[in-house]
Amino acid sequence: MDAFQRIDELDSGHHDVTYKGERWGLSVKRYSNGHAVKVYAEALSGRDFVSGNLYLIDDIWALKPCEMPREKVMSFILGFESVK
Repeated sequence: MDAFQRIDELDSGHHDVTYKGERWGLSVKRYSNGHAVKVYAEALSGRDFVSGNLYLIDDIWALKPCEMPREKVMSFILGFESVK
């Protein structure tokens, strides 16, 4: 599963997740009938965060990270695990 599918399968709202052994809060907000998705996650320790926007254009997802490397956002999206 790719990063865009992972986010697409999440409901909008808050999610408790783990990433690299640490607990995080992940927020997913959808705009423009689901064609734009804001992803924001923060480590509960307060030491790190991830922020980016995903856009669906002509059936192709594009990621626009917010003031951080694209690789950081992709690594988080591909690596987080839901807390149950």
